[in-house]
Amino acid sequence: MPIIGIIEGCEIHQDADGRVHFTADAAIDADGANGQHGAAPAYKEDDSGSEALANGGMRINAHEKVICAYDWARSVVILNTDNEPKIFPGGIIASRTWYRHRDRPAGDPAAYVDAQTVPYIVVPPLIVQRVTPVVRGSRARVTWRDRSVECVVADLGPGNKIGELSIAAADALGMPSSPRHGGVNHKEVLYELWPGVAMNGYELQPA
Repeated sequence: MPIIGIIEGCEIHQDADGRVHFTADAAIDADGANGQHGAAPAYKEDDSGSEALANGGMRINAHEKVICAYDWARSVVILNTDNEPKIFPGGIIASRTWYRHRDRPAGDPAAYVDAQTVPYIVVPPLIVQRVTPVVRGSRARVTWRDRSVECVVADLGPGNKIGELSIAAADALGMPSSPRHGGVNHKEVLYELWPGVAMNGYELQPA
């Protein structure tokens, strides 16, 4: 099994049949959870969402306005005309996923994959760079303690991090699923993905 890279001490392998797999820990990703389907949103202007504003690179300033504390936060959320997070009805701050439903505009919170209700995984850029078939929208599977869940590859993580899945994926595995304090700290979670093979209901989207 050729190794295509190592991140955080985790070897990323690709089999002859194209399957990419690695064993890592599990952080919980809340991106794309924007209140679709009546589910809880990741970010809210009063910081009462499932994820902390700080983890999305945001903060509440002295005027009680949510602003981007870091430039990278502007790639996480939908922005208003002032280049700061846009507040949607219910105080929701809509976050984005790498995968976007193309029948909806980029400024629509429902255009993104809902971490609260859709099992998905996050991949590091290294995988996208080193495998030939399209990764975004492809079929994936996560296994933990003899339980597995089918997923879609829906989000792209930072280059130095590996092992991340959506709230819904964690729920399906019986794993603590809070983005604030859930997940698994040990390298005991198996991630598999099949680049070039679209997950049911999704399309392959070239990077």
